This record gives sequence, C-alpha cells and structure tokens, in this order.
Amino acid sequence: MTTHKRLDDLNKDELLATTRQILVEADALSSRVAAVNEISVAVNKSLDLKAILRVIGKQAKWLLDFNHCSVCLEEDGIWQVKVLFGDDDVTDIDLMQCDNVGAVLKHKYPKIIHTSTSCEFLSEYQSQLLLPLQAAGHLLGTINFASEESNQYSQDDMRIAYMLSLQLSSAIRNAQIVQELNRTQAELELRIEELDAYNHTIAHDLKSPLSTILLSSQIINLVTRDVVLPEKAQTSLASIEHNTVHMSEMIDRLLWLAKLRQDEIELEPVNMLNILERVESRFSTQLTENHITLKIADDLPCAIAQPQWVEEVFANFVSNAIKYIGIDNSCPTIEIRAAKIADMIRYQVIDNGTGIKEKHQKNLFEMFSRVEGTQVEGTGIGLSIVNRIVKRMNGTCGVASTFGEGSTFWFELHAVNTATNVVQSEQSTDSSESAS
Repeated sequence: MTTHKRLDDLNKDELLATTRQILVEADALSSRVAAVNEISVAVNKSLDLKAILRVIGKQAKWLLDFNHCSVCLEEDGIWQVKVLFGDDDVTDIDLMQCDNVGAVLKHKYPKIIHTSTSCEFLSEYQSQLLLPLQAAGHLLGTINFASEESNQYSQDDMRIAYMLSLQLSSAIRNAQIVQELNRTQAELELRIEELDAYNHTIAHDLKSPLSTILLSSQIINLVTRDVVLPEKAQTSLASIEHNTVHMSEMIDRLLWLAKLRQDEIELEPVNMLNILERVESRFSTQLTENHITLKIADDLPCAIAQPQWVEEVFANFVSNAIKYIGIDNSCPTIEIRAAKIADMIRYQVIDNGTGIKEKHQKNLFEMFSRVEGTQVEGTGIGLSIVNRIVKRMNGTCGVASTFGEGSTFWFELHAVNTATNVVQSEQSTDSSESAS
C-alpha cells in the first residue's frame, strides 16, 4: 500500500517540488478548461448538427487523449452511432444491450472503463470514457471516448469531458429544435399551398355554374318582362339572383384570402383618385338606388401601395357604408378624405349612417366578426381581409364610430416622399459601406 506524506512532513525541497507539480497540474487544467470554452463558442455558432459534430471531432483532441470519439444519438426511435474520430466501421449493434453505452443510456450517469470489456461496442479499445448528453430534461444520447491504452482516463478527464458534454448537449438540442421548426414550417407551407390550390379550384369551379344561374335568371326576367308572373315566381327569381350574387361575393373573398398569402408583392406610388374613380363606378347603381351622395376630396395624396389591393380596401369600406347608411336617413352621405400623419397618409371613409356601438368595434377586423343586432347580410370576413391587405402594404387600419351618428373607417399607408427618402437613405448607406 502506497503512503503519501502530509505537507507538514515534507522538507523544504520536497515541498518546493510538490508545489511546482501542483502548479503544473493547475496550469494544465486551466488550459483544458479554456479549450472547453473555445469549443463551446465554436459549436454554438452553428445550428447545423453535422457542423457541430465536426467541431467536436476536430477540437476534442485538445482536451483528451483518444483513438476513438463518437456520439450516440436517437434516430427514428433507434440509438445510432456517429463516429467523429477514428475507425468508423461500426456494425449494427443493439446499444441498449451493451454493458458500456447501454448502462449510460439507462442510468444517465458517466462511466469510466479502465480495461476493455467483452461487449460489442468499443471492444477493441482498452480504456473508455462515456458520458450522457442531456438538455432541458431530454436524454439526447452519449458522447464516447476510447483509447487503445489501458487506465487512460482519470477523474480529472471525467470532469473535463463532463463540461464538454454540457456544451455539446445544449448545441445539439438547439440544432434539433431548429430542425423540428424547419420541418414544421415546411409542412405548414405545403398545406397552405394545398389549401390555396383547393380554394382556387373550388372557387373557379363554383364561379361557372353561378354565372350560368345568374344569367338564366336574368334571361327569364328579360323574356317575361311583358308577362305578369305569379308573385311566388317573382319572389323566387329575385331570391335566385340575390343569393347568386351573394355567393359570388363569398367566392371572391376566398380567392382574396388565397391571394394574400403570396410571398412577393410590389409596392409603388398609387394615384388614389384613379382608384376611387373605379370604386365609384363599381357602386354607382347602389349609390343611385339608395340616394347616397359620394363626396371624394380632390386633394388625395399618393401613397406607396399595391393598386388592386387599395381598390379592394376602398371598395370594402364603401360597401359597408352603403349597407349601414340606414333606411331612415334623410341625407345619406359618404365622404372620402385624407390627412397626413407624420410619414403616413390616413385615408378615411366617413358615413352618416347607423354607426356601431363601442363594444362591437374592437373585434370588427377579426375573421367572421359581424355587427350584432343588424339584418345586414355579409360573410364576416371582409374587414379581416382588409386588415391583412393593409398590413401586407406596411400600414394599419381602424374605425371610429358613434352609434346613431355614423362611422369613419380608415387605413394608413406610407407617404410617397417619405418612402422614397427611406429608400434613398438606405441606398446611400449601402454605397458608403461599400466604399469604405
């Protein structure tokens, strides 16, 4: 049995030699800890699992002596070995049945083997150091070091390897989370594409028979205009025409929802007066039938937008104003104005209709939201589409209303000059950075 002298029992020369040895060991340990920190920085720079494992395979040699380095990770419910350094001739092995790595996976404790065992995994190596990889309560696998020399690894080696395993576990877990998110995103994008294709197909397939039904009802009305039809027949024809138009509007909304998920849009300066001429033309019949006066300010400034989308926003606001103008309104009026607010232009559609109670206003721009207590028809998705359209054009929208007095629906877009200045500023910055 080897005996060790206490420091008190050492003479001057022995104490000096012991002190020097302790300093050398401390310096070596400090260097290894610094190397662990450097490896940690390297592995956390990447979220790619293969890149992380390559770093470990190359740089772990600064920490430990080994002829073999590998990780054991789960793939499709099976523990698989990925060799990072050394002979990669690893045949199919049931790792859970191995006395070395299997024990670490089962019990989640590190293991040092000083002399080779007869188990299949790493049987050709005398010394083995195996540690569990764990992060956020998840067992990710093991990291394994092996040497052809016996009694190669000490408790200090275990501590250094443990520090490395903590860093590697964190990096692997982050990489796995990113992989899972990427898979989920890819699946969602695929499903959205399928839904969009389905929407387009169904919408176009429905459009054709609806157009035929509408045309047939109009032809019947034309042919029988000089004939007095029974009241029930007249009601049925009117109902057919009305419901067909309503269903056509619903289909158009579905197409708009699909269109709003397109990745790329081009924003440009848009002349709002030209847009509103088309909107006024679209609703001319309804405005006339309801004796509504539409006032459009002649000083509406341009904004950065997508022309077709802006037309849809104005059309939706004007359509709602017509619906809620009120049947007892003595002077029904819809007014369209604009005001500059900082670097934005706020466009307002103002009516003197029935107005909206405050408790109903906050949810108006949500999907399938309807104003309670009204008999006005609608799909409940028009304003939610407006909200999405305006957001895609980097703007905002809202409503201000007083029940019994009318409503103001508004949306804001970037002013042309401001947006141009921002672009020019970014280009100038890019040019100066390139020159430097």
